[in-house]
Amino acid sequence: MEGLNVSTGYLSQVDGSTHYKTSTTTVLCSVTGPIEPKSRQELPTKLALELIVRPSVGVPTTREILIQDKLNSVLNQIIVGYLYPRQLCQITFQIMESGEKMEYFHIKELIACVNAATLALIDSAIALQSMAVGVVIAVTYDDSYIVDPSNEIMQNSRSVHGLVLELIEGSNVVKNVLLLDSNGDFNDAALFKVLEVGEENILKLSKHFRKIIESKVKQTLTE
Repeated sequence: MEGLNVSTGYLSQVDGSTHYKTSTTTVLCSVTGPIEPKSRQELPTKLALELIVRPSVGVPTTREILIQDKLNSVLNQIIVGYLYPRQLCQITFQIMESGEKMEYFHIKELIACVNAATLALIDSAIALQSMAVGVVIAVTYDDSYIVDPSNEIMQNSRSVHGLVLELIEGSNVVKNVLLLDSNGDFNDAALFKVLEVGEENILKLSKHFRKIIESKVKQTLTE
């Protein structure tokens, strides 16, 4: 994938990690767990998630809390939580490069965090029932659909969409839409086109992720 650079096992003091860089956005994700939670965090029948999103500039605000809430919703749907009752998984995201005007958008960071978290969870060996993979799509005023748009294109587009799909059967089959986060002016026809373009690009991206995972496994087995 053009402009994409992904490295798993990036950090040594955590159970799983990913350095995820697109042409415009960079995220470092770490996973620690399962570990013993504090009593207020404990869930009796499944794994509890603690998500922390740190912005590229300044301290976390309500913007990062919104990203955390959306990430929590997505990740809880792919983790086999019942295998880890009364346990906690801490997932931390450090935004290194936003790639978008932070006053107006958070979609690029959100989608980068989803992809980074999926790979970091795999790296940590936490059981997943599926993969969550996402893309950002901008719809311009001349009805072009641009995947991973620049900040300038986003600001001058009719609408911007963040799409995350749940993939099963070797990441070859789409099971569900986990997230569709849209901003701007659009109709039903444009939204269906976003889903079509998004599915095509997400399936391509998932194949790239599988190659990264397979390469990591082979490297681990030979060490």
